[in-house]
Parts: sequence; C-alpha cells; structure tokens
Amino acid sequence: MSDHSDDLHDEDDPGYRGPAEVTVGDRTASVDVEISGRFDPLLGRHVWRGRLRKLTDTLGADVSPAPGTTVIIAVPGASETATARISEIDLWGSHMVDGISRPPYPLPTDANGVHSVTDANGVHSVTDANGVHSVTDANGVDPV
Repeated sequence: MSDHSDDLHDEDDPGYRGPAEVTVGDRTASVDVEISGRFDPLLGRHVWRGRLRKLTDTLGADVSPAPGTTVIIAVPGASETATARISEIDLWGSHMVDGISRPPYPLPTDANGVHSVTDANGVHSVTDANGVHSVTDANGVDPV
C-alpha cells in the first residue's frame, strides 16, 4: 500500500485504507489498516469493521492484544480518533476490529455536512453534522 490516493472510497462503500496510528494501552504503533462501514438503520448509526496489519510486530513482542482489547485508531487528516474492540486475529496475524464509536474516517457528506444513504430496499438514512440520525422508508415514513 504505497499509493494512498484512493484512501476515501465512494459513497456506496465508505471506508479508509492506508496508514493509521493505533494505540493499545500506553503504546502507539503506525500500521496499515483497511476499514469499511455502512449505516445500519436498525441500530440508527454507522457501523464499521476493519483489519489492522502487523499490529503485534509493530507494538513489540511483549504486547499481544487479544480479542476484547480496546484500541484507539487515528487516520491522517481525520478530525477525531475512533475507538474499536479487537474481535479476532485472522490466519495471517492481522487483528480484526469492530468499531464502538464513530468511524476514524470522514463520512461522505454534502455541502451542509449531511451524510445521506438510500439502501436497496428504499430505506433512506441521514446523519447530520451533529451526528443526529433519521431514517425513512421508501414512502417517507419513519419505520420505528
């Protein structure tokens, strides 16, 4: 991953791929990450998941984050860090994480800071600049 010109993907697959600072306890490491997510209308928030490559190698042999460990992720250019929990370690030694906060990458927005997505079933979800979510079905009715 040497060219990060495509770090932000299109609106159908918002995410981030590239370098990130990952903090585990009192240690921070620079690793390559792949993170993607989507708005989940049932949860009413953006859910995300990712892979942290070579985290144990970078942190040092005496630190081996296990599933359940909380990590903080910061990506270049993002205004906020994100919190995730390690869910598993894959066959290649990468740490899989599930987001428990807003994602570490900016969501695609319009000029007013509004993130808007319509899924294949016609469910339309909107997140405003303050993080407030609203959901309507194909008929414009709030399904909740």
